[in-house]
Amino acid sequence: MTEGNLLYSGTNSNQYINLARDLSALNSKNEEVSTRDGHVYAYICNITVHSDVTGSYSVFTAPNTWKMRNAFRKWHAYRDMMFSEAGVTDEEKGRYGKTIRPYLDAGMASGVIKTPTGVDLGDWTYSEIAATPGFVESAIGTEGGSIVDVYNLNILGENQVSSTSASGTERYSAVGMIHSYNQDRMEIVTPVAGETVEGQNNPLALLRYKGAAAGELMDIVEEQELEAPPYSIDDNGSSVDMTCKGIATLSVGTASVWDTDAGAQVVNATTIPKTITFRNIVVPAGLLILTTANRADNALVHLECVGKVLCKDLA
Repeated sequence: MTEGNLLYSGTNSNQYINLARDLSALNSKNEEVSTRDGHVYAYICNITVHSDVTGSYSVFTAPNTWKMRNAFRKWHAYRDMMFSEAGVTDEEKGRYGKTIRPYLDAGMASGVIKTPTGVDLGDWTYSEIAATPGFVESAIGTEGGSIVDVYNLNILGENQVSSTSASGTERYSAVGMIHSYNQDRMEIVTPVAGETVEGQNNPLALLRYKGAAAGELMDIVEEQELEAPPYSIDDNGSSVDMTCKGIATLSVGTASVWDTDAGAQVVNATTIPKTITFRNIVVPAGLLILTTANRADNALVHLECVGKVLCKDLA
C-alpha cells in the first residue's frame, strides 16, 4: 500500500464504504480484494469520527471466519470455471476483472456508498455471475429450455430469489457467497447411535486402557461421538451475518465565552467538537458499514489504512 488516508464528510444511519475502490482512485492503482487464486485480503484501519453532534457510532464488517474465506476461494474458482467454459481467456477478462468485486450485503447495491472527499473515482464494476439454473416451465406447463440467470454477489446475507418455477427451480437477483457456500459444501454428519463405538464391544479401543474404568470411558466416547458441532450448521444461520467491530459514543461538550456587551460569561455559547477513534479494525474485502444512532451530516470521518494482509494469516 502507498497512501492510505481517506476523508469522508457527512454520515447517516447506514454508510457503506468500499476501501478497495477508494484506495484505487486515491493511488491510481487497482486494488484487488483477493489474490489471483482466491485468498481474500483484509485491510487494517484506524477510523476517526469528528463531529459537533452527540451520537453513538459503530463499525460493521464481514466476519473473518473459515466459512467466509472458503466461500471466497470457491466462488473465485467457480467464476474462473464460468469464464473457461464459455471460452473466455484470461486476457479477455479485462485487466481489472481477474478477481471478484462483491457487495458487502444486499443493501449495499441500492444503498449509499460514500465517496471520499477530494478523490475522483474511476470505473468500479461489481462482479456479476451468469449461470444456467436448470429448466423452467413453458407456457403449457411442461419443462422448457434452459435459461440464463445473472446476479450480483454479496458476501453476507441469504440468496435473493427473484422467481421460483413450479418444479422448484430458483432464479436469483443476488446471491450470498457464504450462504451458497453453506448450501454447496458437504454437510457435517454426526453419527447416529448405531454408528458409534459400542462401549465394551470395541476390543481395539479397550486394549489401550486397563482396569475397571475402561467401560465407563467408552460410554463417554460414545456420548462425545453423538455431540453436535458447537456452532450452527444451518445454511442461513449466523455465519451469513455481519459482525460488529466496535461501538462508541461521541459526547459533544460546550464552553462559555465572555460577552463584552453584557459584561458577563455567556454559558454554553460555543460547541466544542469531539472525536472518537476505532483502532486496528480488521475489514475483510475492504467493505464496511459505519452507522450512527442519529443523523449527523456535518460529521467528518478520517479512515487510515495501515496495512493489508491475507485474512487466513489472521485466523
